[in-house]
Amino acid sequence: RTMAMAGSGRRAERNVPTSRRTSIPSYVLAVLILITTSRSHHAVAFSTPSSSSSTPIDMAERPSRYYASFCERLPSLEGRTVVITGCSRGLGYVTARTVASKGGRVIALNRSSERSARALEMISEGRSGGHGGSGPPPIHVECDLTSFASVRNACREVRELTKDDGGIDVLCCNAGVMLQPDTATVDGYDLTASTNMLSHFLIVKELFPHLQIASKRSGESRVVTMSSASGYGGPPFDARFFERRGGALGGDDTQSSYARYHQSKLANLAFVAALDRKVREGSVAGDDNNVLSLACTPGVCGSDMFLHATRVMSGRPAPRDRVPSVEDGALAQLKCIFDPDVESGQLWGPSMGGSGDEFGLQNTVIGPPQIMVTRKVCDAVWKACEDAVGTFNI
Repeated sequence: RTMAMAGSGRRAERNVPTSRRTSIPSYVLAVLILITTSRSHHAVAFSTPSSSSSTPIDMAERPSRYYASFCERLPSLEGRTVVITGCSRGLGYVTARTVASKGGRVIALNRSSERSARALEMISEGRSGGHGGSGPPPIHVECDLTSFASVRNACREVRELTKDDGGIDVLCCNAGVMLQPDTATVDGYDLTASTNMLSHFLIVKELFPHLQIASKRSGESRVVTMSSASGYGGPPFDARFFERRGGALGGDDTQSSYARYHQSKLANLAFVAALDRKVREGSVAGDDNNVLSLACTPGVCGSDMFLHATRVMSGRPAPRDRVPSVEDGALAQLKCIFDPDVESGQLWGPSMGGSGDEFGLQNTVIGPPQIMVTRKVCDAVWKACEDAVGTFNI
């Protein structure tokens, strides 16, 4: 079936109590360790591998299994505006390139760098020759997710860019980090929590009126949030990770850094559920907004984050061709952007049990027992985010 868009402060003790520490889920650990070529399981220093340390086997991806046929079914996005965070590489780059190739207007929220400039050029070059569309050139907006001031400046620029063009059809909260050092941002919050959750909450808050504009124009708009299966299971949500305690949340060992990542990805899922509920409640109260809130996960795929995670966990990066391609990892995110049959509140990602659709994707319920998200957790996540970046009323 062809897919078409419908209707258009304070610092805490350095050590996290043992009872609150997060054990890396066995299935995540097993996948990452089994695919690595090293037998060393010790934690290593946090740093990005230099280009000189990369080898051809590290860089070669497995050929995509589903991406080409999946994209053949995607419709035109001409006249649509899609805002995407973190699209200078990896999942975000594939997503931006695909949207642009289908005629969509891409507004890329990235930090300025040679890599992001090159990515923008490649996205632009692929507009007419990729998968059947030719749209406006992509636009770069400077945005550093570790700075709330930078995020607010970026949102002001995006609002200016979209005020006369029918608003924002899709806001894709794609950017994320994993297994990072216990470091505070300029605002005093944990680096991982700020990048993965707090700054994205701020972006949605600041751009929500323009999502409403598109919803009224076309019948719907969408917020798509990239999460991870690392957000599944326990421990439960802990608001301390989202307080001004950056640099005092357990240290730099792998288990503590994974605990921070787990909390951020669990918060992503609770945010999706909370936003869905709040929009629905507003509709019952008489608002005519139809802003869909959707979550996606990429599974384990051959991204730079995969290289970083396997290096941190086992001493060296595993070859990319041991896992699916980044293109295939982006399918769930693309489904949430394009598919008219997805419903607000859904979570799409690769099937973990062989019961997915023809592209290996399945919908997972955001709730117990697999995902520790309840209404109480949703409210706690929303409050933690508002405490950090300000009130968000819908």
